[in-house]
Amino acid sequence: MEIDKLKGLFEGGNFPNAQINILTGDGVHISYKSSEEKKGEHEPVSKDAIMEYVKRLMPVVRKEYQSVYSEMWLGILDVKEVKLQVYNKGKQQGTTFNRDFVAQIIHQLGSRIYMPEANAVVMAEHLEPEKGRDHPVRQKLGESPDKSIKKAIEAFLKDNL
Repeated sequence: MEIDKLKGLFEGGNFPNAQINILTGDGVHISYKSSEEKKGEHEPVSKDAIMEYVKRLMPVVRKEYQSVYSEMWLGILDVKEVKLQVYNKGKQQGTTFNRDFVAQIIHQLGSRIYMPEANAVVMAEHLEPEKGRDHPVRQKLGESPDKSIKKAIEAFLKDNL
């Protein structure tokens, strides 16, 4: 079997942390091992984790948005500009997603989606009940995302809310 045919066999495949062994008809053993992690590989798990995280704020979501809150967040997570950053947790510990970035998006949504009394302290206590007001996410709940991300989220909200 020719190498070009083998390349064609696996072209476009995603084989992270995989080992593939092929024994050809003429007795040649070919082994392929990949231990590299593809960017976005953990996206489905992280998306579930993000949804669980933002749903902690349901007690402070305005009544008119409670029925669409989950769908709204799923849509935000599908915005291209958000996707590029939200699954990159960087050096943050105890999370599978960029918690600080999610907090900035929560800040952007602000009093439009959340009740007026839901300030950074209240939200931090819902999001991180163990540390609450002392958790570092509290500071990020007072920051906005970058201008391009903010603009993309606003466009999504305008079209979908």
